[in-house]
Amino acid sequence: MRSLDQAHALCESYLPGLLDGLSKIPFAQREAAGAATLPVFRASGGPSLVIPKDYGGLGASPLDAVRVTRAIGAHAPSLAVATTMHHFSVATLFTFAESIKNSGMEWALLEAITSRNLLVSSGFAEGRPAQGILSPSMTATPVDGGYRINGSKKPCSLSHSMDLLTASVAVPAPGGGQQTAFLLMPATLRGITRHPFWGSSVLAGAESDEVRLTDVFIEEELVIPTENGPDGMLDDLQTVGFIWFELLITASYLGMASALVARALAERRGAVTDRAALGTRLETATQLLEGAARAMQAGETDNDALARVLMARYGAQDAITDAARQAVEMLGGMSFIRSPEVAYLVAACQCVAFHPPSRASVAAPLVDFLDGTGPFMMNDSAPAPAAQPPATAPQAPVAPQPPVAPQPPVAPQAPAAPAPPSVVAPAGAPAPGPTIEPAPTPAPARAADAAPATVPAPRPQPAVTYSPQPAAPRTDERSGMTADDAADWDQASALFDGAEGIRLTARDCDLRYWFANVPQRTLRGNIVGYSPELVTPDFLHEPGPLRDALIQEVAFRALAEERAARAIGYIVACAPDSTTAEFYATQLMDETRHAMIFRNHLRNLGVDERDVAAVIARETAHDRAAILDPLEEYGMPIVRDRQDFLGGVVLLTILVEGFLAPSFELSERKWRPLDPRMADMEKGAAIDEVRHLAVGTSIIREHVQRHPDDKERLVALIRDGMRLWEQLPVSDQLTRWENWFQEGIAPHRAAIGDYEVWDGRRLVDTTPEERLQKAVEVTSIVHSTRLTDMGLGRALIY
Repeated sequence: MRSLDQAHALCESYLPGLLDGLSKIPFAQREAAGAATLPVFRASGGPSLVIPKDYGGLGASPLDAVRVTRAIGAHAPSLAVATTMHHFSVATLFTFAESIKNSGMEWALLEAITSRNLLVSSGFAEGRPAQGILSPSMTATPVDGGYRINGSKKPCSLSHSMDLLTASVAVPAPGGGQQTAFLLMPATLRGITRHPFWGSSVLAGAESDEVRLTDVFIEEELVIPTENGPDGMLDDLQTVGFIWFELLITASYLGMASALVARALAERRGAVTDRAALGTRLETATQLLEGAARAMQAGETDNDALARVLMARYGAQDAITDAARQAVEMLGGMSFIRSPEVAYLVAACQCVAFHPPSRASVAAPLVDFLDGTGPFMMNDSAPAPAAQPPATAPQAPVAPQPPVAPQPPVAPQAPAAPAPPSVVAPAGAPAPGPTIEPAPTPAPARAADAAPATVPAPRPQPAVTYSPQPAAPRTDERSGMTADDAADWDQASALFDGAEGIRLTARDCDLRYWFANVPQRTLRGNIVGYSPELVTPDFLHEPGPLRDALIQEVAFRALAEERAARAIGYIVACAPDSTTAEFYATQLMDETRHAMIFRNHLRNLGVDERDVAAVIARETAHDRAAILDPLEEYGMPIVRDRQDFLGGVVLLTILVEGFLAPSFELSERKWRPLDPRMADMEKGAAIDEVRHLAVGTSIIREHVQRHPDDKERLVALIRDGMRLWEQLPVSDQLTRWENWFQEGIAPHRAAIGDYEVWDGRRLVDTTPEERLQKAVEVTSIVHSTRLTDMGLGRALIY
């Protein structure tokens, strides 16, 4: 079909390899839950499609975007619907980036989306009766430094794969009452969870489950109050967002119908007059939609333009469903019975009717517009009704019952104040694992194949002198955990269990604290890190993948901890006061002791004391050069040469411990049934690392609060460090260890038994990919939570 072929060619020019990549995935898998198509979409640069070239995007015009979306809809309906939500969100960001003069933050966000292929989901419209599509579905409670967000969005497309979530929220208004605000948050913040919602197999690949927010902390500057348009009308930002949405969501269904019509025409079913009528009916939808896109391209984006776009959408909607019905009738019952794709596509095409606004909800405003009695005003006075999704897709050759389609978002209103972007997960880090078990991700390449990282040059900027706050009680005001409990072997929380939110200060954890708690409560008198009754099993002395994994992991830990200790010495040297000097002296002692206990464990594994240094050098040679050396080359000039205390704390807290601590905690959990000595050492070290993370966070938070003018310098430092981390082959290293571990535990599955590596998940049932996914998930939560707590959440937009 000519117009579809043209759309395919245009899609290939913008997103090379996308359609070919989609075609290699079986149709049923493309449309099933699990987002099989999204990696292909990311790899082709899909997230950048509508972002202007000035922001590093592909710069597709509205007309081109409609055609590309049509081509995607013909190949992968769920992908077209899901990514429409993304394109709508980013389109609203760039449309008014200049007019709202937001200090370049939209630029940073859009640049991040293009450079890292981030996906943005929307939490605006609700699929519930009596819920206005413009009404906030979430609430915000003011707390120190920001807001606690609560609420849910269901369905929410891209719920499992999103990197960022946009939403409207109700906040207290300055003069009393409530007002609507716009927020943009990382999908990795603790308190954001996913729950099953989508009950249909049709469009299941759009990931339209429930996203629930429970006491999610957001920095104050990331919650932006909005203003209503004149006389109840949508403001410009909402209007442009709605137009983008209506164009692209309708194009998605046009693609689905096009696939059916193309099949009927190719098979030459029916009389030539019937085929001509079928093609003409589909092209009616095409011309309506493309005409609306051309009008937008010409600058027609006001409320009257929105009215015309909605009328084009409803006309195209009728043509799409008619063409799909006629194509199926022409193809015949046997085609419907024998081809699951035919039944699926005709069912999916019906879903175009369920995206708001419904015709009934805008009937009166459209009449006012048409007869000239008033302007077109779309508001919440007549919310769109929502149908309930069926349990399954049609399975028999009868008229299919359409499921509910993923509900579209509503564009946020123009901010009245600058809106800094939110934080995102570290490079390569997916969103946290949903309540539903995620599909395993492919294992990364081996570290041996990785090229050495290119280290970005640090940005030398004047450092603001750190000055401590007055003394405060030694209690975490949010969790209720005392500083003493945080050091207790039995009471301390782990990162996997939410410890990334614990607040401790350098005043809480001074030298007196360390001597009173760590030797007895953390170490319990065991200077080598484990209880004396624990032994190293004989099978770990035998050559094989399990021993290889453990030897290499222990050797790397010993070297990494020693390198950290040496760097911390420079932080102690430039500490601005005795309180922080005392704390970092205790951290230096902790890291030095960690290095000692891991060296000692090599002896437990049969390495002669005289050979320990040589074994460490041999086993860590590649990872030292690929990971530790670039980190040291980046960080040492900051703490050693410039004596930048805050810079050193940022690097240590965020870029070293924040990344490595979750994987070390995974190590403790997976080795527990096999090498209890190793597990005890890792647990004790993890208790220390949680304390280090908490105190480092408080030092930075207090500094930012007292010296907000230093925020941009710290943000730039973090961004440079994150770019470095993106290049380091840490995932390759961990994959190598996990693959060896997986191979090595095969003979010991019976001994491991029902041991759960985390709640509800037996170690023997996990895969290397799943364990790495869990570590990455926790790492993402730690980074998002800590940076948000510091007031530096937007530092991860780069």
